[in-house]
Amino acid sequence: MIITLTMNPSVDYLYKVDRLSPGKLNRVNLITKMVGGKGINAARVSAILGTETTAISIIGGMNGDYILSQTKNDKFSSDFIRTNDETRNCYVILDKENMKTEINELGAAVAQSVLNELDSKIESYVKTKNITAISINGSLPLDCPRYFYSDLIQKIRKLNQNIKILLDTSGSALKDCLNSGFLPDIIKPNETEIAELLNTKITTDAETLQKNIMADELLSNIPIIFVSLGANGSLIKYENEFYQITFPKVNAINTQGSGDATVGGILSAIDKNKSFVDVLKYGSAAGTANALNVKTGFLKNSVFNSVYQDVSVVKSKY
Repeated sequence: MIITLTMNPSVDYLYKVDRLSPGKLNRVNLITKMVGGKGINAARVSAILGTETTAISIIGGMNGDYILSQTKNDKFSSDFIRTNDETRNCYVILDKENMKTEINELGAAVAQSVLNELDSKIESYVKTKNITAISINGSLPLDCPRYFYSDLIQKIRKLNQNIKILLDTSGSALKDCLNSGFLPDIIKPNETEIAELLNTKITTDAETLQKNIMADELLSNIPIIFVSLGANGSLIKYENEFYQITFPKVNAINTQGSGDATVGGILSAIDKNKSFVDVLKYGSAAGTANALNVKTGFLKNSVFNSVYQDVSVVKSKY
């Protein structure tokens, strides 16, 4: 089985407008309201793909109640820690050109007692269950120690070195973890996040990205780097080799959560002991299938299977 951890979940709202006009009244159509958070989205996708999955998170308030009620309909098992603080809201606004504007609340601070409970919960799972992979997802809550993710990775390694650890975060949370020396097996940045990590300009050019990654001493120590490039596919670093993933262009309905769905696909493939190439194809197909659904962090198996057949993985020519 696999575990996903979401430190800062949310209730997500997806709105559509003809045109977003800053500083003016915008009348919107609410397309969907649903449970959000990178790890919860990944867990939903992994479970849909047939993998035994447990989502661990921290929730509170009326939004926490909503998350509990909604996840009862999901195929994953939820193991949430309740607090007295309200879980945050996140908003996505799409115009008719599919230009996306995101408004994310920071979320409440987390107490040390909650972090201690979380540590104990994960330790219990690792000691008593056959865990193949753990994903650590999203931003850190307010007042959370900056090295929380690296400390957690260190603890998991001490308990079981065979568990694959995927870290899906960005900004200072990602940099601090990588600089700590306690590295995950997999990171999954997009073109913006990898540019921030490398302190370079944003690009989707595979040759440029490959050269920049190769020149970075820190990234060379991470076994798998899965750089998602949207419609341009993905660039993968696997140990000392690079691969490119391509797939047919699709008419995306909602790309929100596609990165999370990619994580769910990767985790599911790892748990199923798939080959490295199949792990990449699972992730890419899941991310694309999510974009073909109005729901965030969701896919249909029939769509996934169709897309999977068309995903191509080849060694980079650069």
